[in-house]
Amino acid sequence: MSPDPISTVGGPAASVGPPTGTAPANTEPWAGARERELPLEHAEKQARREISHLGWRSALHEFDATGPSAARCRLYGPEGTLIPDGLGSGKGCAAPARVGALFEALEHAFTGPGILSTLPVELRDLAELSTGPLRAERAMGRLDGSGRPRLACLPYDALDGGSPIDVPLFLWAPWYPLPTGPLPAHRARIGDTADYRPVLSYSVNTGCAIGATRDEALLHALNEWAERDALSVFLLRTVHDGGPMPARLPVAALPAFLRQRLEQATDTVQGPITLLDLTTDIDLPVVLAHAPPLPGGGARYGIGASLSGENAVERALGELVQDHLIAQGARDLDTGAAARARLADHPRLLACARLAIDDRIDDAPWGPLPPETVAPATPVAQQRAEVVRRITAAGHRVAARDLAVLEHGTTVVQVQCPGLERFHLITDGHLALPGPRGRRLRGRAPRRE
Repeated sequence: MSPDPISTVGGPAASVGPPTGTAPANTEPWAGARERELPLEHAEKQARREISHLGWRSALHEFDATGPSAARCRLYGPEGTLIPDGLGSGKGCAAPARVGALFEALEHAFTGPGILSTLPVELRDLAELSTGPLRAERAMGRLDGSGRPRLACLPYDALDGGSPIDVPLFLWAPWYPLPTGPLPAHRARIGDTADYRPVLSYSVNTGCAIGATRDEALLHALNEWAERDALSVFLLRTVHDGGPMPARLPVAALPAFLRQRLEQATDTVQGPITLLDLTTDIDLPVVLAHAPPLPGGGARYGIGASLSGENAVERALGELVQDHLIAQGARDLDTGAAARARLADHPRLLACARLAIDDRIDDAPWGPLPPETVAPATPVAQQRAEVVRRITAAGHRVAARDLAVLEHGTTVVQVQCPGLERFHLITDGHLALPGPRGRRLRGRAPRRE
């Protein structure tokens, strides 16, 4: 299924606005609603108003799948030109996928190089950064300290009650440390003298998130850190080191709506799906949905994290289906093949890059469903505070920076949790060596067996 043609939403920029009718209410069970402060139809209107206020228009393509599906959104300027980085995807059933695509397109537009001129960048000495809260980041120790390099940073507010943190742009903006294109000249112009070549594999946009409110955005960013850290630990412990498989979730124990989602997702991806519990010492439920690769394809999986075990399952299934549909739409079932070719001479790293566990699924013991760790009606702000508490209880700082606050309150944030693992980048062919946390946890058995 090709992603083109796409359906344009709104028409010319001058006339773009909220839809004239009311968006259909989401009548299907949706565990993700507990992490949103607005009903879906109100969130969609807000996203469209933000796009209209910016003078942009949106174009949506919604994939045709029963149950979990996907949507893609492109943002265009008044002259019909693509807004730089203004492309986003959404997952879940129809309404959540559509709304997610609108918001993610806005997020990407406000986390790309175009925001550089709006950021209050400050220069900090590498020696100072390497001995502060960021000392747990493996990347900081790989930078060359000769000549006392200075790095472009942003000041972050602490969410954990500690002191503020200065965070280098390169840790979260993969476009910033590139050695080619316009960025080297920009770095020289502002006085950033670091040689970023040794740390290109560590730069990842984890912690960039958007929400209809700031608390929504922060909660999404924190969950993303927890899920990618959990995937990293799983790859190190189970795939690279050959350690025990984590627990499988019993299908019969799933609530009825999730059993239906699983059946629908299985039909869509044309293969069996196994749900694995990757929860770490952070004690935030993390679920991996795994399907066997199609002929000539790469690893197929989705991952989700949430204080709600049900939401973690639904999110993992949604991500698996989303990636499958988008890959098929692009007529490319293995977009990471070229990157993984770099690891051909390193079989254990290649196994991590391919998430090669197909022959070990039957070794995974059965375990309980991940729990609902907070009440369903818990306000988003309290959920955000609880995830911060769990991350800090595991020994990590949590700090955040607002990157953009749009006209109607939509907020784009960047969150850092120094020391959480980045080894998951191996799935894109990038080798980010594990830090102290990964080395400590890789010898432990999975949390629930």
